[in-house]
Amino acid sequence: MTQQVPSTEPELAGVRNFRDVGGLPTVDGRRVRHGVLFRSGHLAHATAGDAAFLSSLGLHTVFDFRNAADQRLEGPDVALPGVRNVNLPLSDPADGAEFWKMVRDGDLEQLRSILDDGRGADRMISSYRLIVKERTAEHSRVLRSLAEDSVPALMHCAAGKDRAGLSVAVTLLAVGVERDAILADYLKSNEKHRRYKVRRSGSSASAYSPR
Repeated sequence: MTQQVPSTEPELAGVRNFRDVGGLPTVDGRRVRHGVLFRSGHLAHATAGDAAFLSSLGLHTVFDFRNAADQRLEGPDVALPGVRNVNLPLSDPADGAEFWKMVRDGDLEQLRSILDDGRGADRMISSYRLIVKERTAEHSRVLRSLAEDSVPALMHCAAGKDRAGLSVAVTLLAVGVERDAILADYLKSNEKHRRYKVRRSGSSASAYSPR
């Protein structure tokens, strides 16, 4: 039997942006069941306590939407006994590599010059459109897996905001969740306590860290 997550979200030491999307309202008046679909940032820095909590959820599958470059930077997910890990990249390793190198090593004024005047937002909009329009096979695989045998499931990317956010949104739309509720859940990732810290000039062990 799947353990239900309490209404108060757990404070995980090495994993950011974790939450259960259960309870969201659907257009026909029902609600998503608790303990079926979870989302978070990467699990590479999960502590023993974090791993014990995640194991208690009865997870069947962890969907990791990071690409090879992400995994080299942050490390592999902590192994959870008996849980299937499916790596399904939703972006190419080359996408944004130069930009993220600049984030870690570049000049702040240079970053501001390429992101101000709405260009940062335009960059994200373009990226999101590509993930939705060109990764239909991946989204289809996720939905089929969830419908067949893969729940309870956890979806994550690096920060659990963009690629995971889109995949969770696609899943919630497929089961009829209200659009406003999907948007509200997505926007929760903006909350400060959910964010990882990007270490400027950081090594692979610390570049994308919860601390």
